[in-house]
Amino acid sequence: MTPTESTAPKLDENDPVKVLFDMASYWATIWSFIALCLWLELHVLKRLDIESGSLQVTILLVSTPAIFLATVPRIQKNPKARLILERARYVVVLVAAALLGAYLHASHKDDSYEAALRDGAVLACAKIADCKAAATQYANTR
Repeated sequence: MTPTESTAPKLDENDPVKVLFDMASYWATIWSFIALCLWLELHVLKRLDIESGSLQVTILLVSTPAIFLATVPRIQKNPKARLILERARYVVVLVAAALLGAYLHASHKDDSYEAALRDGAVLACAKIADCKAAATQYANTR
């Protein structure tokens, strides 16, 4: 094998994993763009001192699809914008994965035996002064 050959498997156009990733990344990018439009429009409405909730919702329901429908054909016509969008798909997927990981980490309840042992050790160590001082000193030197 020459050093320039790749050992990674080649994905063809009909590979189900590639098709699924492409579909998921396109939809995630579309919804991210819509969310970005909504966020920007909401900040513009707040700067314009439009505080009425129903008026904000009405403006957002009309302007967001209009902005989206006006932007998509321009992106399709401009090759540089299409290239940026293709690269942005991967960033969107990475951000979505990071947000999902953060959410799962924050809402994770560890009911394992090891977690119960760790919690018990912490509670027992807190009751013994020498153990607590040693643990504090160890934590401070890490």
